[in-house]
Amino acid sequence: MHQTLALAEDDVRGALRSLDADLQACLALNRVTLHALAALSPLLNSAAEAALEEEAERARKAAHQRVSEVLEDVRVRLQHAPAEARIALALQRALVEAAEALPSEPEVRRASSAA
Repeated sequence: MHQTLALAEDDVRGALRSLDADLQACLALNRVTLHALAALSPLLNSAAEAALEEEAERARKAAHQRVSEVLEDVRVRLQHAPAEARIALALQRALVEAAEALPSEPEVRRASSAA
């Protein structure tokens, strides 16, 4: 009887190790995908970060502490994406701010007709 229980425990441990390895591989692939997206574009980086925050919030609401911790860890790693992505994001923000500072088309027409 003890031998049968020991064999069953070994089978369960082996199955859990296999499942853990599969999960770790999935997490690694997801991290790679997120880092690749972050490096491609600041906009993709922002979208990935927003999605991670949303998923982390869902995990917190569902009381999945470990899921929440993993998602937060990935989000922090994503924030430390290559410097080029951060520079590109800063440039994107500067362009958006510059575009918002430009006068609107009706204002330009009024100014040119007044001159």
